[in-house]
Amino acid sequence: MKRKSAQIYLCIFSVCFCVYSIYGFVDLVHQSHARAIGRDFGRASEELQKSPPGMERVEVFVKRLKEINPGYAPAEVKQALSDYISATEQGLDAIKAGRDSHQYDAAMADARERLIAGVKKHH
Repeated sequence: MKRKSAQIYLCIFSVCFCVYSIYGFVDLVHQSHARAIGRDFGRASEELQKSPPGMERVEVFVKRLKEINPGYAPAEVKQALSDYISATEQGLDAIKAGRDSHQYDAAMADARERLIAGVKKHH
């Protein structure tokens, strides 16, 4: 009887350990992909600041943002990056059309803050 109960406890422990390990691995993957997004976003922002003024600089910036592969980053980080890209594109389109682009500044700032917070949270 004791051998059977020990085997059951060992089996339960093994299953729990496997589940714990899988969740830990998934968390590590989320962290590494969130850090990669933060790193790529930072590089794109630095290059934007170094480039000469003009529309082309923003177009290159948007292109670089679109090239960021979110991979297995947490959903909140992916969504913030997507929202930032969308708001930036809308502002760029407004400028190209001769309209005021300031209405997109708040959306860009909000998405940027969510992106930074998400990356820090999963860092």
